[in-house]
Amino acid sequence: MSTTPPVHRRAGVAAGAALALGVTALAGAVPAFAATLDDYEIAGVQFVNDDCSRNEYAIDATVTGTTDDIAGFDRVEFQVWDDGTLKDSRTLEVAVGTTRDLHAFLSFVGLYGDGAPGVGIVINDVDADGNYVSGLMTEDPFFPEDVDGPCAFDVERIGGPTRIETAAMLSEQKFVMADSVVIATAKAYPDALTAAPWAAQMGAPLLLTNPGGLPTATVDELTRLVPEHVYVVGGSTAVTDQVLLDVEAAVPAATVERVSGADRYGTAGAIAQRVVQDSSAELFVASGQDFPDALVLSALAARHQAPLVLVKHDEVPPATDAAVGALSFDDVYAAGGTTVLTDDVLDAVSGGMPWTRYSGADRYVTAEKVLEQFPAEGKVLVATGQDFPDSLTAVPVAARTGAGVALTRPDAVPAGVLDEVERLVTGFSFPLITIVGGEVAVHDTVETQLLGLVGGLADPTERSDGGQTGANIPQE
Repeated sequence: MSTTPPVHRRAGVAAGAALALGVTALAGAVPAFAATLDDYEIAGVQFVNDDCSRNEYAIDATVTGTTDDIAGFDRVEFQVWDDGTLKDSRTLEVAVGTTRDLHAFLSFVGLYGDGAPGVGIVINDVDADGNYVSGLMTEDPFFPEDVDGPCAFDVERIGGPTRIETAAMLSEQKFVMADSVVIATAKAYPDALTAAPWAAQMGAPLLLTNPGGLPTATVDELTRLVPEHVYVVGGSTAVTDQVLLDVEAAVPAATVERVSGADRYGTAGAIAQRVVQDSSAELFVASGQDFPDALVLSALAARHQAPLVLVKHDEVPPATDAAVGALSFDDVYAAGGTTVLTDDVLDAVSGGMPWTRYSGADRYVTAEKVLEQFPAEGKVLVATGQDFPDSLTAVPVAARTGAGVALTRPDAVPAGVLDEVERLVTGFSFPLITIVGGEVAVHDTVETQLLGLVGGLADPTERSDGGQTGANIPQE
């Protein structure tokens, strides 16, 4: 397994004072009604080859909410600019009167060596509609670490010979840095399913393990990341204490914690309590007895920063009922038809709140219905609907890049899902469809189908990639 080169990290302190960085300046004085940016850290890598670059930036920022923009939350937007073009952005929320560590991941694919040096990184306070209120931090230029590495236009594949190695490869290629890591068993889906939205919120990869010990690929990835916190989800039957000992040996300085309940429903409930909800106050509900419908719902829950709990076909287990009773939510979303979850069970778990069901004739039509809820942002991950590991480990990656997760048959993408993938990537100069899994899980015929969606794009060197400017961020 290859080792990702060190990234370019830069730390700063901001809160109405000059940053301790020679190339960074505050974007004007911070007004009293803006959120407070206490400190931040940027890690950036630009993977390059002869005609391509793939940029990835992880921003950790400690922010205090001060203004009620929406339902008691203050909104903060993270941006990356290149040559006068906004390449990617994320808006996150902090409850007024609280201080939170926010994790934003920004990425884009484009040409290498054009225009202004480096990129521009911005953190702004924004209002409920996403309109600019105040600049909290601006750094232009910020220089990522340039390395030879994987960079593919349009369609890429990330997959190893096993589910465990695929999870490690996803982490290695899509997580520049991570202070936290979540580990779940590779043998069963429920713990990983409910942990994925929580992992996404922490900016943490989801790695897989054997029940009796930590596999080499996962050890290698932990060693590369050197996280401060490692969370092992599931009870001692799903993941033995030996796994925790192996984690401690791999990263001795990290705090290692088991998060679990008496069963899969209890573990899901324990994880749900740790998800910090935003202003949307939603609850997502999936079957604890089968995985397909729940896979794509997990990605939607992650995007909405909402907890995901498990129920049985016609029963709300006591552990789920207790967990839901401790949560606040206004809307409930579930996946699967009445043969998966009855109306009565959704009535019971929602506690009188309105609920919405996404369902279709089979798992792929259900996946299509869930995928319809994602806005087009030029990125999508595609994984097999026949098994769970690749799809689940893709969820934190999808959440941090703004991508949806599409399920495919091993040999062909169902027509409705293919239509949704096309919608998500159409109109972007440099779209990116990521196939998760090796050719046994997702055949090369699927890759051919997906390449057909972007076959009409011009040669990369002829595509629009922003203007040639003296600075990355437009100047007034």
